[in-house]
Amino acid sequence: MKIEGVLTPEETQQVVASTTTMLNESKEMTHFLVDTRTLQRIENIPAALKAVQSGPMHPLMGWMIVVGRMNPMVKFVLDFVGLLTKSRYRRFDTMPEGLSFLKEIDETITIG
Repeated sequence: MKIEGVLTPEETQQVVASTTTMLNESKEMTHFLVDTRTLQRIENIPAALKAVQSGPMHPLMGWMIVVGRMNPMVKFVLDFVGLLTKSRYRRFDTMPEGLSFLKEIDETITIG
């Protein structure tokens, strides 16, 4: 999943809805690799937090790996969301770091 530019509350709701749809269609634990390398800022942080907290954690939700160097406020919000949702969440500056961690936690993943 790639998130870039300015993330609006509507886009946050769309991301949450698509994630839920993917999880509902899955039969196995599903991990998400979120590329925020070109994310500039989150518009209306309280609305974004509300959208992310809108439902219970899905039983098939695996790790949420967020990749990208970002401004301190975006880092804070993403880390805070990880705490609020009690999700398996890690943030990395580079894609190789994120992929390496994902491979370590789930040996069934092949990166080619």
